[in-house]
Amino acid sequence: MNNTGLVYALAAAITWGVVYVLDQKVLTKLSPLNWLFISSLVMAIITLPIAVMNWESIKTAIFSGNKQFFYFIIGAPILAILANFFIFSAIQRLGAPIASIFEIAYPFFVAIFTLILFGGSLNAYFWIGALFMFLGGVIIIRFT
Repeated sequence: MNNTGLVYALAAAITWGVVYVLDQKVLTKLSPLNWLFISSLVMAIITLPIAVMNWESIKTAIFSGNKQFFYFIIGAPILAILANFFIFSAIQRLGAPIASIFEIAYPFFVAIFTLILFGGSLNAYFWIGALFMFLGGVIIIRFT
């Protein structure tokens, strides 16, 4: 297993934990749609110089002639916008801790959609792990 990848994954989990708490505070004054716009604008401003420096690779990817890849490039950001809107709305209505318990089920859906879209198989360990994940969420929500 790649240690650098594990460090990045742990850093992402820690960062998202902080982000959810900050989002909860921001969403007391802003609607989820307004916060989605502002956060997207800030991200665009920060990443624009990186995109400009890597324009050739972006152009190559977009105009590769691979229609399926082009659809992924369009579809993934659209779904990310929807996902962010939904989690902002959940954080606003449920609070960051409870919203994050539901949202943490996404690995289950990653596996299911990988199976549906790209083939593959899911073994018994996946289903046992998924059951524990959902039971953990129920226990946390029920007893807190």
